[in-house]
Amino acid sequence: MKVYCRYILTLLFAATGVARGQVAQDSSFIGKFDRENTIEVYPGYNTTRFNFAGFGKRPSQFRLTANSNAYTGFFVNYKWLSFQYAWGIPGTELAKGVKLKHISFSFRYNRPRMSFYPFFDRYDGLLLQTEKPHTHFDSFRGMQLFRAGARIYYFTNTERYAYRAGLSFSERQLRSAGSVIFSVIPQWQRINWKTPSRALIRDSVTYQLLASGPQWLSFVVGTGYNYNWALRNGKWIISPTLIGGIGAVKELNNTRSVQPVLNLQAWINAGYSGPVYYAYVSGSIQATQTHLIVRKLNAMDNEISLTLGYRFKSRPKKLLGIL
Repeated sequence: MKVYCRYILTLLFAATGVARGQVAQDSSFIGKFDRENTIEVYPGYNTTRFNFAGFGKRPSQFRLTANSNAYTGFFVNYKWLSFQYAWGIPGTELAKGVKLKHISFSFRYNRPRMSFYPFFDRYDGLLLQTEKPHTHFDSFRGMQLFRAGARIYYFTNTERYAYRAGLSFSERQLRSAGSVIFSVIPQWQRINWKTPSRALIRDSVTYQLLASGPQWLSFVVGTGYNYNWALRNGKWIISPTLIGGIGAVKELNNTRSVQPVLNLQAWINAGYSGPVYYAYVSGSIQATQTHLIVRKLNAMDNEISLTLGYRFKSRPKKLLGIL
């Protein structure tokens, strides 16, 4: 049976433990775990959808989506080294029996006041989505979509608020506290349609856009708020976040002026954060509206996952002579 797979491979040599630095913290609000190394297992499900919409009196819409599926993965963090890998679960695809590849690479680098997320996505083939009379997906092969960039976050109130407590459950938020968040998202995107065909797209403007091999750069700045509700001295955490952003996009194969881009991010993590074991549920949504010259590109990414983690101590002697 042909299977669509989602891959995530992370090798990070500057993980959370080394990147803490020196920030004065109120010990009545923030605490550390004696066991700083972790092993995690995280099943989940994600979707990625693209909608090319018209302007004004041209409301024509053209919908593409990744052949999303459920996935599972594991994460190991030991001192300054982290490793992560995830794979798709066969039989959970939107369009079963259709083999389309998605490769994703990302890592997380944390500082006391900042979090840095470089990422890369490559979609080899997408699904053509129709909704008349019911949602249906047809294979749209020969089209590649690339996304590469970084999400950078700056946090305030780090004396009483620990963003890692609600984000990855790697610190202890003993008493409830929140933070204003500032974000920056530089990103490059490209669409490569190898064999354009008018039979697949009736709208001539959208066809011309996709057949031209468009690529563009965008830069979004935003602000929002995250709050860690700490229950029972931090054993239970509920951490919702909302960030709104605005920026500019420049098409690299078009000499016209820059256009606006809007972005909305929201996520919530909730669960148990014990000294040895921890478990939490995560849900996130990221919506971006990019105003290209002839069409609006609406991108929507949704994800939900369950993380089961175990904390363990470092070995008294070096592992492999370096750890």
